[in-house]
Amino acid sequence: DMVVRLKESKRKDLSHLKSLFVDLPGGGKITLDELAQITYQKGAAKISRDDTRRRIVVGINVRNRDLQSVVEDVQEVIDAEVSLPPGYNISYGGQFENLQSAKARLKVAVPIALFLIFIMLFFAFNSVKDALLIFSAIPLAAVGGILLLWFRNMPFSISAGVGFIALFGIAVLNGIVLIEHFKELKQQGYTNMNEIIKQGTKDRLRAVLLTASAAALGFLPMAVSTHAGAEVQRPLATVVIGGLVSATLLTLIVLPVLYAYFNPTGKRISGHKLKNKTTLLFVLLGLFGLASVQAQEQKNLSDLFELALENNAGLKAENLSVSQAKKEISTAFTFDKTRFYYEYDENNLAINNEPVDVFGVQQDFSFPTVYFASKKKEKLKYESASRQYNIAEKILKRNLTSAYYSYQFAKARQDIYQRLDSLFNRFENAARRRFELGATTYLESITARSKREQIKLDYLESKKAVSDAITKIKSIIQSQDSLAVFQEPFVRLQKDNIQIMDLEEVAFFQNQIYLSQAERRLEVQKLFPDLSFGYFQGTNSGLNSNLKGYQFGLNIPVFFNGQAAKIKSMRLAEEKAEFQAADIKIKLDSKFNLLRNRLDQLQKELEFYEGEGLNLSREILKTANRSYSSGEIDFYQYIISLENAYEIELKYLDKLNAYNQTIIAINYLTL
Repeated sequence: DMVVRLKESKRKDLSHLKSLFVDLPGGGKITLDELAQITYQKGAAKISRDDTRRRIVVGINVRNRDLQSVVEDVQEVIDAEVSLPPGYNISYGGQFENLQSAKARLKVAVPIALFLIFIMLFFAFNSVKDALLIFSAIPLAAVGGILLLWFRNMPFSISAGVGFIALFGIAVLNGIVLIEHFKELKQQGYTNMNEIIKQGTKDRLRAVLLTASAAALGFLPMAVSTHAGAEVQRPLATVVIGGLVSATLLTLIVLPVLYAYFNPTGKRISGHKLKNKTTLLFVLLGLFGLASVQAQEQKNLSDLFELALENNAGLKAENLSVSQAKKEISTAFTFDKTRFYYEYDENNLAINNEPVDVFGVQQDFSFPTVYFASKKKEKLKYESASRQYNIAEKILKRNLTSAYYSYQFAKARQDIYQRLDSLFNRFENAARRRFELGATTYLESITARSKREQIKLDYLESKKAVSDAITKIKSIIQSQDSLAVFQEPFVRLQKDNIQIMDLEEVAFFQNQIYLSQAERRLEVQKLFPDLSFGYFQGTNSGLNSNLKGYQFGLNIPVFFNGQAAKIKSMRLAEEKAEFQAADIKIKLDSKFNLLRNRLDQLQKELEFYEGEGLNLSREILKTANRSYSSGEIDFYQYIISLENAYEIELKYLDKLNAYNQTIIAINYLTL
């Protein structure tokens, strides 16, 4: 091709083009209009080229339809009605080209996502079988996503594909919750698979529904959106909502069936480190889906009381003693075994002078007052067991209350040492910087470092005290669950109105006196004669009727020296119980007076700290910081001032803790 460019003045009229000369082979010239017809015609405003080939672009705006289906319709029309000459071809670009590229990436991303989910499941449960069981939630979720897309007449798109990836990560969470609880129940001793499945699904129904509904409701606004960008949001949200509905319903039905099939009750389940791995798995799956985390609930003193009453083994043993004593009340009316006998004696002749065969029954009874005395004794034993349980419960509450407020004391000390640690850390950095700049001596720098390390050790010790307090609370509660204790302001406790005569210990020993008296009266009643009743019938072959007879007897204790000695022993036991009751009253009264005197002394000391001491501490700290910053005091005076200020706060906490522990000892007074 040859390109000729004319001057601008000769490009305004066709006559200039027509008058152009063209050289002939023989050396002559002719005008261009003799070789070609030059006219105005309609054509493309712009000629584009791609790879040296001319390209014509036809733009189409698509509304209320997906791009894929529009392109497919265009292809059908072109194939049916357009015949292209050789060398021509049609390609589809723009958003459709981006769609095709994204589809190609999805073909790689989806398998990778599924593979990673399976790998994480395997690492968490250390079992291909368990990983496959939970992985079965993915096809169950895909069913719901596809069905809801079809129901809403939406084709598969890139946003729908992204929705499936998010859905797969969320769907397996329900399976993890369910399978893990099945394993926990089996480890707790459940052996019947039906019971495991029923109890497990019942326990985790709320968690499964909450996991699914929270995510589904979060996507609901996107699913019904009609604003700009809705064509991208609606397919994604539709897939997630539909998949979660089907995955939740089918997981509760299909997954337990598969678990029962692959885990017969006789087979052991390995569950080592399951809890930690499951926690890690939930974190990793958050990359693919949505997960909610609920903070561990902190327990106050009332909550700890409930846990201790429910779990403490010692208190359970005392409760069983009460139940045992209650059952033994019914043993008061216990009779001797009934005697059935047969007798044949040739000397025992009937009216026909022939021996008779005798059949009889005999029953022995203690004197009736013995049974009533025994019942009274058993009732008093039951009352003693009940009071012993109340004492054990009071001791448990005292120990738990003491441990709880020891924890509050340890936390308050930890807060102070944490402030000190932060303060001396900044102070050490400042002293080191001043030494580097030559503004102070090396001795000041290393002294600041030494004080910083000392405070750091004190801070670590305070943290250990908090940990020890938690350990003590756990030892009292005796629960296997993890424990978080609520931190409340460390303030004074209130003293209850205590009356020594109203204490359970006094009532218990008074009841012991009554019990000793009842036991002595029972032994006295046993001096009365026992009763014996009998009935018999005799017959022989020559008699037409039976011969009846009755028997009544008394078992009189002729030799009662042993019983009399036992009664004297019971009288001594009664006197012993009286002395023990008097002793416990004196000891409780003495301990109460000692605690009250100590409380009065501690109250006076606390009044100083709360009225003047803490104000002095704050003023010392404020003045020391200002004076050291302005250079009025040196390094050593500043350290002494800090130590004095915080020493006042620490001593106040010590006195407050001693005061509260004394209040607890008074409110739960016991020996």
